[in-house]
Amino acid sequence: MIVAPPFAPSQPAWTRGWRLFLLLLLMATLARAQTFGNPVIEFDEQFYRLIGERMLHGTVPFIDIWDRKPIGLFLLYALAAAVGGEQALSYQLMALVFVVGTAWLVHAMARPLCATWRGPLIAAALSILWLNLLQGEGGQASVLTAWPICGAAFLLLRQIEGTAPRARLARDGALAMLLIGLAAQIKYTVLLEGIYFGLVLLGLGWWRGLHLARLALLGMLWAALAVLPTAIAWGAYASIGHGETWLFANITSIFLRTPMPLPDLLGELAGGIATILLLLIAAALGWLRMRGRGPVQRFIGIWALVAFASMVLMRSFSPHYFIPLIPPLAILAAPALDVMRRFAIGVTALAAIVGQILMGFFIWSKGDRETVDHMVAAIGPAPRCIFVLDGFPALYSETRSCLPGRYLFPGHLNGIMEATSLGVDPVAEVERIMATRPDAVITDWPLWSLRNLGSNAVVDRELKAHYYLALKEETGKGRFRMVWRRKPDR
Repeated sequence: MIVAPPFAPSQPAWTRGWRLFLLLLLMATLARAQTFGNPVIEFDEQFYRLIGERMLHGTVPFIDIWDRKPIGLFLLYALAAAVGGEQALSYQLMALVFVVGTAWLVHAMARPLCATWRGPLIAAALSILWLNLLQGEGGQASVLTAWPICGAAFLLLRQIEGTAPRARLARDGALAMLLIGLAAQIKYTVLLEGIYFGLVLLGLGWWRGLHLARLALLGMLWAALAVLPTAIAWGAYASIGHGETWLFANITSIFLRTPMPLPDLLGELAGGIATILLLLIAAALGWLRMRGRGPVQRFIGIWALVAFASMVLMRSFSPHYFIPLIPPLAILAAPALDVMRRFAIGVTALAAIVGQILMGFFIWSKGDRETVDHMVAAIGPAPRCIFVLDGFPALYSETRSCLPGRYLFPGHLNGIMEATSLGVDPVAEVERIMATRPDAVITDWPLWSLRNLGSNAVVDRELKAHYYLALKEETGKGRFRMVWRRKPDR
C-alpha cells in the first residue's frame, strides 16, 4: 500500500470541512462574478439555455430542436430554469456549483500527494481560475462533466492508493462507472476517459487476484452501469417512436461532420496549448517531485493524456475542449505548488489576473446585457418568429420568439462543416425559413470564414428584397451585430 505523507498538523481551520467548501465557493464566485447575468457569454451555452427553457414548455430535444449533445445536458439546463427562472443567471449559478464540486475533489485528490495544506488548496484554486482562460467562465458542457469525472477518478484513486478497503472495489467501481455514464449524457467526449477508468478497474481486480470469472462478471456490471444512462435515453425516445431520431442526432451525425480545414485546426491547437502551457509546466514540475507514488502518478498522468486524446478523436481544439485537462494537470502540479511558494503565487496570480482581463475583453468584443437589450428593442414584436442566421442564439430566449424551425444553432445552417451532417439540406432549410417571412433576421459582420455560402446567398437575396437594417450594434472593434426588420407589406 502507498502511504500518503502526513498532512501538516498546522493546517488552518479554513482549509478543512465546510470552511473549505465556503472558501472554494468564494473563490469561484469572485472569479466568475464578471459574467453573472450576461446572456451572451458563449454561443454554445446560449443554445443549451434555449433548449432547457423551451423543454419546460413541452419542447422535445432532437425532435423539436435539433442538436447532437446528449439529453442530460439539456435536462440540467431545464432544471436550472425550473429552479432559478428562465434567465441566464440561473444556469450560471448551476455551473458555479459544478465548478466548486470539481475543485473540492481536486483538493481531495491532491491532498495525499502533498506534505502541507498549500499544494492541494492552490491546485483547487487553479482548477477554478483556469476555466476563465479556456471559455469555461459559464456553463460549457465540459465544465459540467468535470465534477462526475473527478468523482469517478477519486473513487479509483482511493483504490489505487489503498486508502479504501479492497472489499469495496466492486462497489467503488460500480459508482465510478455510473458517474462516467452520467457524464457521458452531458457530453460524449468523456467516453475515452470512461474506457480508461474501466481498464484501470479491471487491472486493479486482476492485480488483487480476483478469479477470472468474477472479474469478468464485475467488468460486465461496470460496463453496463456506464452504458445505462445512455441506454435509458435511447429507450425513452424509442418508446415514443423516435429511436432513429435519437440515434441519428446523438451518434450518426457526429461522423458526418466535415473536418475543420487544417490551418484553422492547427491554429486552434496552437492557441489552446499556449493557453494551458503554464499549467503544463506546473504539472511537469509536480511530476518530477513525486517520489514513491508510481501507480498514482501513472494513473493521473495517463488520465491527462487520455483527455487530450479525446480532443484529437473529436478533431476539435476549440479552447473549451481543453477544459478536461485542467483537473488532472492541477493535481499533478500540486506537489510542486506545495513547496515552490513563489512559483505557486505567480501562477495563481497570473491565472486570476489574465482570466479577469480575458473575460472583460470578451464582454467588450462579444457583447453583454446592454447589447442584447438594444437588439431586443430593435427586433420588436415578432409574431412570425425571428431567425438568427449568425449571432446570438440567446435572442430566441430574450425575445420569447416563436421558433422558425428545428435547426436553431447558427453554426448548423450557417457553417460549412455541418452541411452534410444534419439529415437535411441546410440551404433548402434556410429557403423554407425565409419563405415564412421572419419578422427579423440576425446577422454578424464580418462574415464567418467557415460560413455556408449557399445559406448566406439565400438570406442576402431576401434581405435585399424584403428587409431593412434596423440596428448595427458594434461590439469590440469592427465587429457588428445586425438586426434586419422586415419591410411592411404593401
